[in-house]
Amino acid sequence: MSALAILLVSALQAAADTPNVEHLIVAPRAFVETLAPFAEFRASHSPHLKGSAIVALEDAIAAEEGRDDAERLKRYLYRRHRDDGVRSCLLVGDCDVMPMRSMTLDRATAPAFHWAFYPCDLYYGDVAKADGSFDDWNAGNAGFHARYFGEVHGETIKTGPINFDQVDYRPEIAIGRWPASNADEARAMAEKTMAYERALDVAAADAKPVVAFFAVGGWVDVRDRVRGFGARLKGRADVRLFVHDSEGEPKPDETAMRATLASAPRFVFHSGHGQPWGWEQCLRAETFEGIDVGGALPILMSAGCSTSEVMTQAPYQPYDDVYGVPHAGTNAGEVFTSPPPAPNVYQRGAHNTTSLAEALLRKPHAGAVATIGCVTGSQPAAVSLMDGFTEALASGAPTLGDCWRHAITRYCEIERLDTLVPTPDWYPPSVYFQGMKFVVLGDPGLRTGLTN
Repeated sequence: MSALAILLVSALQAAADTPNVEHLIVAPRAFVETLAPFAEFRASHSPHLKGSAIVALEDAIAAEEGRDDAERLKRYLYRRHRDDGVRSCLLVGDCDVMPMRSMTLDRATAPAFHWAFYPCDLYYGDVAKADGSFDDWNAGNAGFHARYFGEVHGETIKTGPINFDQVDYRPEIAIGRWPASNADEARAMAEKTMAYERALDVAAADAKPVVAFFAVGGWVDVRDRVRGFGARLKGRADVRLFVHDSEGEPKPDETAMRATLASAPRFVFHSGHGQPWGWEQCLRAETFEGIDVGGALPILMSAGCSTSEVMTQAPYQPYDDVYGVPHAGTNAGEVFTSPPPAPNVYQRGAHNTTSLAEALLRKPHAGAVATIGCVTGSQPAAVSLMDGFTEALASGAPTLGDCWRHAITRYCEIERLDTLVPTPDWYPPSVYFQGMKFVVLGDPGLRTGLTN
């Protein structure tokens, strides 16, 4: 490290301990030198944020106590929110280098002893209970439950509350993640983010950014809701609707998507089936080939299934448990005769699964600057997240993180999470934990560009 770089990194890390820092960048120490230019850019180029700083993951977790690195990191973020006003945080690192908590569902699957775990970055955002005290997401902690966080009941267990761990749910901190496994991937995401912000700086003041909605058939009929989302943004954006089975609106197919991407859209929203490889009928990695919009890369949000699969889904897929023991997973024939051990907060190698969303973030100077999507199967209630997100955009929320915090909070209200109780059906718990299954891949300090 050069003498100048050492001075810059030291200054940026020292700033991380000062009060009135609203935005934190947490990265493995091995990434900090690489990210120093981005940290300086975010600190000096973000009038919408009252202070920004970078901190090494190792320093953050060393400062706190907890059962594992995920809890120690969460306690650090809680303290920084309580004492210094932190309201957004970029976690730099995929699950092989940055801890990722999984929430727990009593899913009715006999070989898994009726338990399932799903990656959940909302764990880091919802740091406090309503009274301001720390929320460890583990109120029901007797026996094996002590390692099961954010437990949701109601699919198998029909007595007691759906919200078994009494999580508050509403995030105090907007969390985003760059799925980088090494410094080069982190550098690529930093450069894309800075290019996006610079593109906003030179955009014509009277030019409305393109915002597109792709409502794809074969899922559920949300056409009228999507039209409503578009209508609320017409004063701020050039809204384009692509709607299935509609006489007056163009089809939401791949041809329309390529034309949309070539127009340098600010946001592209999708409702319909999804897979780890893409948005069914309209978006794959290959869809981006030959399209060059410079630094004006889009922010993508899908309500479909699995488009943001970021980590193995224990105990179905192979995983390493909290004790470091590898498991083949039930998909490979493993059968659990007692509650399966929870997944480790780090998953490496073949246990670090991937998806289109991660590929688009890692792509240098191309793809997307940020994505929002589901880490596993999604249900129709996910469209309410899009409802809250577009509501925030329409109100002029300045950052991606502001919009996402509002989306989660409004989701609680729209879907009336506090009133849900178990029924003979599997659906109420699915509604409850929908917001827990979505992940923001991108810097939550990113400007939306739709403000006045």
